[in-house]
Amino acid sequence: MKNYYALFLLLFFVSANYAQQSTQTLVVDKAWVSESEEWSDFQYAGQIVFSTSSTAEEGSLRIGNYDFLYDFSEGKAKFSNKSTYSTAEFAHPRKISATTDKQGVINSTYEGMLIFQSDNDYYSVIAVVTILEKGGNKLGVKMHLKENARKEFAFSLKPTS
Repeated sequence: MKNYYALFLLLFFVSANYAQQSTQTLVVDKAWVSESEEWSDFQYAGQIVFSTSSTAEEGSLRIGNYDFLYDFSEGKAKFSNKSTYSTAEFAHPRKISATTDKQGVINSTYEGMLIFQSDNDYYSVIAVVTILEKGGNKLGVKMHLKENARKEFAFSLKPTS
């Protein structure tokens, strides 16, 4: 009987811990692109989606949208399957800075690898990503390639319902 009790407690704690591991999906409300320090509105075909996981490293993101990712990586990857451009993961982020503005918005800047991977296709670039957050809610993302700081992308985010 003790074994059943111990097994029950183990299952309870594992399920409670698993329930706390959540994924937050955010869609882009509005997008901007800056080339040579001049910002303009920009629209991509389809919805740009950012996902975060409570179990992933701080600053990690999963990004989905073929057109944006192709443009962001400047089409340099020569994939055998073009759908590999559909998703990328911002992984191994290293926090560069964190500031808080007058409205209480925290701007956390990370440098990490933007990884495209599918079957035999693999490509990665070093990206700099700034996540704007207030009260635990992600409000926006700003990003550029480390080697090309002249072209920068910014997004306002809203959670999916």
